[in-house]
Amino acid sequence: MSPGRQDATDKSLRVLIVSRDRVLEDEFNSALLSVPDRQAVVSIVDAHRDALDAVRRRHTDFVLIDIDGDIGEIAGLTRDLLELAPGAIVVGAFRGDRSDAGRSDATTVIELLRVRMRDFIRRPVSGTELRAVLDRLLSRAAEAPMGDQGRVAAFLSSKGGVGKSVLAVNVACGLARLHPDDVLLIDTSLQVGACAFMLDLKPVTSIADAVRERDRLDRTLLRHLTLKHESGLRLLAAPADALEGAEVDDEAIGRIMNLARRSFRHVIVDTFPAIDSVLMTILDLSDLAFVVTQSLAPTIAGVARLLPVLEGLGVSATRQRLVLNHNYRPFLGDLRPSDIADRLQRTIDYVVPYDQRVLVSMNTGTPQILQARSWHRFGRAINEIVNDLDGSVVGSRAAAAGNGATDREPRMDLPLGPAPQNGRAASRTRS
Repeated sequence: MSPGRQDATDKSLRVLIVSRDRVLEDEFNSALLSVPDRQAVVSIVDAHRDALDAVRRRHTDFVLIDIDGDIGEIAGLTRDLLELAPGAIVVGAFRGDRSDAGRSDATTVIELLRVRMRDFIRRPVSGTELRAVLDRLLSRAAEAPMGDQGRVAAFLSSKGGVGKSVLAVNVACGLARLHPDDVLLIDTSLQVGACAFMLDLKPVTSIADAVRERDRLDRTLLRHLTLKHESGLRLLAAPADALEGAEVDDEAIGRIMNLARRSFRHVIVDTFPAIDSVLMTILDLSDLAFVVTQSLAPTIAGVARLLPVLEGLGVSATRQRLVLNHNYRPFLGDLRPSDIADRLQRTIDYVVPYDQRVLVSMNTGTPQILQARSWHRFGRAINEIVNDLDGSVVGSRAAAAGNGATDREPRMDLPLGPAPQNGRAASRTRS
């Protein structure tokens, strides 16, 4: 699901209200109480420039514009908002007693529909009308084609050292082999970014340069600021030092990612293991969040705390993927995938087996996926993630979730046993 497009199982909304009348926010929140199957995070701004800045900073599903001023300005704002967030739904709110000299209601509606304002709500906002509009527009959005929006995937973890960056780099290279020059890896581990080292690239530009050029950043400049890898991957590297990393804030990340997903088929984001405003913005703008863990009890305990936090931030279970990464040799007493699934009460979507050659590849700067055979266990697991991200399985998963299927056929893959047939682990149905 592209940001701004709701699937049937994700009922959370990020709403932006543009109005000089703060009462409209109260009206919307009150009406939303009559729509129990929808939850929303609502913010309000009173100026057009602030509305554009808000959309640049954070993913927005639904924009409600108060039709209380010049129609030409409102039409211009609608065009600008949709240029920044093509997947957002823009709706107008109007009062029945509103009068605009020399202009009929029909003329106003036609002019706003021409700039792709999707619908209109009468004030004061009623729960019945709001529910009808949301059901009508969001169902259409879920069925709409993806258009030119790229797919964004973020790799995150509750702690460092679990192999998150290794997986992000290898998955990105795997995608780049399918789509050369159309995959971007963004290293947002701003203080300790390692992606450039793993790709044997020497950065001359970084994400800090994109931040400094934010006012003139476009597709061409973004590509010039990336580093080209022999696999066909482009990397927007982490800053050279921590002081430069301090220049990168959530607003800058939002602008860069919004532009990146309009410029590349796939965007992979490697993150820093800390929940801050930068990570929250990354999650807002990501289609999928890959949560990487090891089979060690302290790490699993951290993931158990992280998963409900992600839900609270609006990253629903349908947008999460749990990856069990064996980045160390198996040992007697190592937790099995089925044990971890029981502890987390969650499906383990992928199991990446231990491979000593991965450690060697980190030192040589040659990602293992570029050397691994498709039948090797590590290569098979990475290619499964790659294929899912490229659209062959993700859509079917969402459809299954919509039909109430929340689990796969149970399996009992053991870390010390034979290689898994498809790189995935057993798990029990969520309770």
